[in-house]
Amino acid sequence: MAISYVPCNRVQRHSDLKCLASIPVQVFADATPILFKGVATCEMTSQYDKNGRKETVTLRFAALSAVPTNIPIAFIVKDVNRRSFLIGLNEPPHPVIKITKTTGTPNNEPSVLTHEITFTAQKALIPLA
Repeated sequence: MAISYVPCNRVQRHSDLKCLASIPVQVFADATPILFKGVATCEMTSQYDKNGRKETVTLRFAALSAVPTNIPIAFIVKDVNRRSFLIGLNEPPHPVIKITKTTGTPNNEPSVLTHEITFTAQKALIPLA
């Protein structure tokens, strides 16, 4: 799995609606790779409510440095089958980033920053062309 990020303002507008209309979505900005430790997970759940279908994506990984939180960022995830997905849109709401710092262990493991990114939209895990 590979994870990278781009500023949300560099993502095509209305990517979720384009995906739902079967219009290919691409990201033309240079993505910044994230060097993570261990195993990263990406899970998507779908639910129906009175307003229609909503998807929620949760991306979890541990890294030695934090991703930027001063600007809204979208994430690009490449899975083990080499398919790429976009998490985040140009328009609000943007992905919510929660960072937890853990100290190292006595057996010389470094302290890490555990990231949990959640994003909810009509289409939250957008396949990239």
